[in-house]
Amino acid sequence: MKIVIYYGFLLSLMLSAACKSTELIDNKTSLLSSESKLVLVDTEDELVDALARLEPGTVLEIADGTYRNVNISLTCSGSADQAIIIKAKNAGKVIFSGDFHWDIAGSYITISGLYFTNGQRTEDKDLILDTGSNNTYSHCKFNNLNDVRGTFIKLEGYKSTVEFCEFTGKTTPASYVNMDVPAQGGSHHVIRRNYFSRPSLGQNGGSAMRVGHGSMAMHHAYILIEENLFENCDGEEEIVSVKSSRNYIRRNTFRMCRGAFSLRQGRGSILEGNFFIGDGQKRCGGLTIRGRDHYVFNNYFYHLKAKKTGVINFGVASPEDPERIKLGMYPRHFPLTQDIVICYNTIVENKSLHHINFLEGYGTRKRYDLPTNIQFYNNVFDGEIGLMDAKPNMEVVFEGNYTSKKKSEVKGVMSSSIEKQQLDGLKCVVLVNNGLDKHSAKLPTQSNYSVFEHRDLSLSKDVFGRTRQEFKHAGCVNWNSNNPAVYLPISKNKVGCGF
Repeated sequence: MKIVIYYGFLLSLMLSAACKSTELIDNKTSLLSSESKLVLVDTEDELVDALARLEPGTVLEIADGTYRNVNISLTCSGSADQAIIIKAKNAGKVIFSGDFHWDIAGSYITISGLYFTNGQRTEDKDLILDTGSNNTYSHCKFNNLNDVRGTFIKLEGYKSTVEFCEFTGKTTPASYVNMDVPAQGGSHHVIRRNYFSRPSLGQNGGSAMRVGHGSMAMHHAYILIEENLFENCDGEEEIVSVKSSRNYIRRNTFRMCRGAFSLRQGRGSILEGNFFIGDGQKRCGGLTIRGRDHYVFNNYFYHLKAKKTGVINFGVASPEDPERIKLGMYPRHFPLTQDIVICYNTIVENKSLHHINFLEGYGTRKRYDLPTNIQFYNNVFDGEIGLMDAKPNMEVVFEGNYTSKKKSEVKGVMSSSIEKQQLDGLKCVVLVNNGLDKHSAKLPTQSNYSVFEHRDLSLSKDVFGRTRQEFKHAGCVNWNSNNPAVYLPISKNKVGCGF
């Protein structure tokens, strides 16, 4: 084992640049503070010994090689300006395999550049259980760890980050990333710039991510999920399952995923600026909404082909269950769906049964309580499929929307001629006959979403991050803008660990 002390007045500048870069963290100085102790290890015994001696400011650098059956339990903590760093000397060249489990109970710990693969675990449990706070998992890769039931990363603490990681190949139950939410205070985790792909599991438990569960549906999580790529996530019908409240999901890309993003339970979550792209493949869905007070805007749904459902689906509620109440869970297994705002979205060239399905699950498992107060403003629906599947006399607000389908089950839907245009490889829609100003289109209130401190919830930008000059224009694309796109659908080379 070697110990080296580094000093340097430029290191804080290097750290700032590293946080903004998508490149691998594979050099010594990019993770060091102004005074850090670098510990070099190259055997399993040295690694275990060094882990027992960690202190604030330690950078533990692991030499290339395969480290088998290394169980880790960390209770030590760094600090905001003296984090503990555990990193690969060369990202992707440090492999952890075999039968192992990590418990991270400390805070301000960063784990970077490690490759978790070839698991031969013997006990059903999570690979990494994090009960600490302010921890970071960066530029790590997880695959071929399929021998037991359990998540790859489970976050039970608060204010931790998973970024630039890659999750692939899981064929056993449980999600890649699970987050449990406390009753008070929120989780405040950030999940950003990761790559998720998953083969079909054939049963429940195959989502890429779970955010809370039934007993946490009303807990305010304040979790940010942004700029991730979900590609061929075919594990089950829910690509991501959100079972908590007050989460923010923005600028993610869902490409050829045989399922749908699911607001399964909870209230007050926001979906902004996401791309749902099916490329015409069977069973690729869009969005399923349950719960209340959710806000969905500036999203793009293209060429989806969900099985027996719509592009945007609203769940029918089941009755209250006394057994769930006894267990402290949300009383209804399928909650009431109400007070939802859907605005400035573009839904184009989809092959699902309908653009909108208000009857998700109707009649099955005692589900008969219909969605209520669902509000659609300034959306664009283009395609030959039916506009919506609904029951008579449902409470739906439908104002200022465009559709190329002349028949509608909701009074007040207007028709418009639509032509198609290519933009960066995506087929979008341009409104030729813009008569929206003749209708009573109105903007929904944002007052219910002020709890998202330091987050810019605004309708002033379109899905590409360009200024929306006139709110009278429908859909997620501002065609009057000459500015270049700031945000585009995410490609593989922009996310993940890079090795």
